[in-house]
Amino acid sequence: MVKKYDYVIIGQGVAGSAMAWKLYFKKKSFIILDSEIKNSASNAALGIYNPITGRRKALTWNVIKLFKNLEDFYKRVEDYIGTKILFKKKIYRPFKDHSDFNDWSVRLSNKKFHSFIKELNNDMVITGKSGYVDVRKYINETRKYFKTRDRYIKYKLNDKDLSVVNNKIKLKEFDSKNVIMCLGINQKKIKCFDDLEIKEVSGSSILTESNISMNHILNKKISIINSSKNTYHIGSTYHNGSENTGYNKIIDQAENILNEKLKLKEVLFGIRSASKDRRPIVGRHHNISNLFLINGLGSKGVSQSPYSAKQLLDYIENNKELDREINIKRFKT
Repeated sequence: MVKKYDYVIIGQGVAGSAMAWKLYFKKKSFIILDSEIKNSASNAALGIYNPITGRRKALTWNVIKLFKNLEDFYKRVEDYIGTKILFKKKIYRPFKDHSDFNDWSVRLSNKKFHSFIKELNNDMVITGKSGYVDVRKYINETRKYFKTRDRYIKYKLNDKDLSVVNNKIKLKEFDSKNVIMCLGINQKKIKCFDDLEIKEVSGSSILTESNISMNHILNKKISIINSSKNTYHIGSTYHNGSENTGYNKIIDQAENILNEKLKLKEVLFGIRSASKDRRPIVGRHHNISNLFLINGLGSKGVSQSPYSAKQLLDYIENNKELDREINIKRFKT
């Protein structure tokens, strides 16, 4: 007998994991299907959440809404999985020259930045309301948790597994009211949403040994996290395309910043899915009534996925309008 579910989630990266937890908190029945492929975006992610980003030192898009419940979400997940994944850390940014100080002084004079800038002097700035999520642990522990509750199956989706009957998607071997695809760049391999305007962005990060201990995240073109007592997680590269451009540039930059020789422990590589306007893509398929999607989270999946999952669940369950800036309707699909 085929088991019935309220939801099938296809893909268990940060988007699929966030969606699963939101459904679990609401006591909905669901099953996660994931192929456990290598080179997923989550594999190489540093997992930093940061209210001020980019070379222009701009506030993260939708920062107030994204960060409002972000830490509470991951803390609640920690309570269920019984291990720590969220690490609150200020970000230390040393200046290259006095022009950096001038740029940050201008931002400090802007009320929108006040709550995020904690310290500023001629040599550096420290920003707050930031930190990182151990993404690999988050994904692995989420998988383990739901596996033990018969809510997870390793499963590689193919087009032949899908059919559309009376404008509703049917998934072979599963009976579900709703299907949510969280496949990242692999969405392009499935006929549903295959014309979605997403692009490949590849990146590498590295794990190294180190004897130096830091209580903050160091950011100077690259980011350096003291992820455990003798380990740094450093990254990442950014390349428009699926090619692996290697890690040599990262390790050279890190050794120059830290003024020490680093011993490489592991190289991580992943391919992100990004939208053309760098906003998440969330919503319903244009003519399949029970098929939904979260995609296009780019390099900010840790901060954007809880918000996107909540938006989609409210849309499906409570008929609330989606945030127009993430609504899939802004593109022709």
